[in-house]
Amino acid sequence: MRGAAPFSANFRRLINNATEPGIVAPQEVHYLQAQAAGTGALQSGDGTKVGDTRAALNNTMSKVMVGWGKLFAMAELANRRVTFIAAYRTAVEQGMADPARFAQESVSQTQGTYNPGNKPVWARGALGGLALTFKQYSIAYVELLSRMAFAGLPGSPERAAGRRGALYMLAVLFLMSGADGLPFEQDLEDVIDGILQRMGFNFSSKRAKQAFLTDVLGEGGADFALKGISSLPGMPIDVAGRFGMGNLIPATGLFTKKESYANDIGELAGPAADLAKRTFNGAGKALGGDLAGAALELSPVSVRNLTKGVDMLASGAYKDSRGYKVNDVTAIEGAMKIVGFQPNSTAAIQDAKGQALNMITQNRMRSAQIQEHWAQGLAVGDKNTVQQAREMRDDWNAKNPEAPIKVSMPAVIKRVRAMHQDVLMRTLKTAPKAMKAAVREELAQTR
Repeated sequence: MRGAAPFSANFRRLINNATEPGIVAPQEVHYLQAQAAGTGALQSGDGTKVGDTRAALNNTMSKVMVGWGKLFAMAELANRRVTFIAAYRTAVEQGMADPARFAQESVSQTQGTYNPGNKPVWARGALGGLALTFKQYSIAYVELLSRMAFAGLPGSPERAAGRRGALYMLAVLFLMSGADGLPFEQDLEDVIDGILQRMGFNFSSKRAKQAFLTDVLGEGGADFALKGISSLPGMPIDVAGRFGMGNLIPATGLFTKKESYANDIGELAGPAADLAKRTFNGAGKALGGDLAGAALELSPVSVRNLTKGVDMLASGAYKDSRGYKVNDVTAIEGAMKIVGFQPNSTAAIQDAKGQALNMITQNRMRSAQIQEHWAQGLAVGDKNTVQQAREMRDDWNAKNPEAPIKVSMPAVIKRVRAMHQDVLMRTLKTAPKAMKAAVREELAQTR
């Protein structure tokens, strides 16, 4: 059996031995374990008409979801089987004592082992498990990259072969997602951006890379270097967004300067934060009478992709969460969205929009700080504070000639007047004209 020919009866027995513990087909083992423990997707009902109907509806939905994910499960199974066969053949050719054991270990090392024992200790509980959801693949990929790069002793053939393998892994990742998708790339950008933004620069690493590479390689070459095959003409889906591993460390966006850190803090909670947000949004829509919108908010991502894709096919446009048009899309892009792929044209527009908004936000935040400082100096008659505000403006304009700040004196005077008013008067000033009488009456009760 040691040298069993692939696809022979003995070799099929070896495949089965690797399947039963979940090495070759882990998802099937998990399904069986869940069903045996009474926590599976299928329910038997309780004998009552209501209970049996509820179980039947649940089972129908479960079958639909399993069928929806079957293509992904088949791809996972094919990857593991191909790896097992290739590793087994290699072991036989090299005369290893236990080719089957080598093949099983190769599958585990390259395809990952998805169970609680292969998680960090802190990630095995309820909170840690939620934060690490969907992160095990990324961790396994980086671990494999590290093992290959440092395999064997320095100078040995194993070390050289391992480093070649690691370079091949990075080359494939670069081809699929470009430089922006290399491990920790976006995390490093957040740290660099945060440091330079706090030094007074309206800076974006992504924008700077794009400008530099465009000067060196031209627009097409720069796009390929940063996005990989997603930048090729006619590519309908955002491959880089699906394969990229630039954002591995959660909440690194906290290093940068921005108006809201809600999304970055949400990254610490993983998918649980998104679920909580959608639950509250769905509850609000349900209370407002929008039951269809509430159901869509709480539905699985596959259902939301299906709904979005159908709408794209019907309208010929990709729309944001408010129903506003983002861009025109083709029928192919709509079909790809149905199966879960983001249109490449939409991803490119949203990325450009994000860069522009970041530049605008940096300018607006610093302008507000300077105006506030200027107003404080005028409010107390402190010329030194006013001079500091002028120096802050001049320093910003010297560092950011492409995004200068022009202080509006009427806006500064308005802030000075607001400083001398009490909080009730400032509150009244914010009320719409049609509401001022009602707000004035409400505030009068506190005087």
